[in-house]
Formats: sequence, structure tokens, C-alpha cells
Amino acid sequence: MSNPSKSISPTLGVNLGAIYPPSDPLYNELPSLGTVVRAKNGRMYVLAQASAGIADNTTVILTEPAMTVAGGAGAWTTRSGALSTGDRAWVESNAI
Repeated sequence: MSNPSKSISPTLGVNLGAIYPPSDPLYNELPSLGTVVRAKNGRMYVLAQASAGIADNTTVILTEPAMTVAGGAGAWTTRSGALSTGDRAWVESNAI
């Protein structure tokens, strides 16, 4: 059984700025896609997987239930850097 808490620091929580490519050892140890956290800035973040390449600070469309994101006029924004297809990252809600 995998331990999803390996990617969570007991003092800092999840790393909202991290990008997890499929080659990352933590890739399969992450919380489930669709996991939602509320950050100190009041915004919600959801763990999603890029279905295409996405530039940093790009508005994205979140597709449920697959929890994949692609660039477009959506309600979420990438904040952790540019994403490649298959990368997993936390995306930020555009609303508080």
C-alpha cells in the first residue's frame, strides 16, 4: 500500500508550487487527482493532470471527473510553472 503522505510536510503542508512529471518518484504517491486544499491566501487549489502543454500563469479549463487541465477560458490558473502533457500540479481557483 502506498503512503500518500510522503509528499506532505508536517510543517508546511502540500507544496503548491511543485510540478510532478511522470518520471518523479512521488508521482504515484501523490494524493488523488481532484484533491482540494485551501491555501493561506484564501484560494482553493486542486491537484490536476495536464492533458496538453500549458504555459505558466495560464487560465485553464478543469475537466471532471478526469481532473485534467488544458489551456482555455476556465476558472483555474496554473501557478507552479509551465506544464508538459502528463505532469501533475496544483492549479489555483480564480475565485476566493
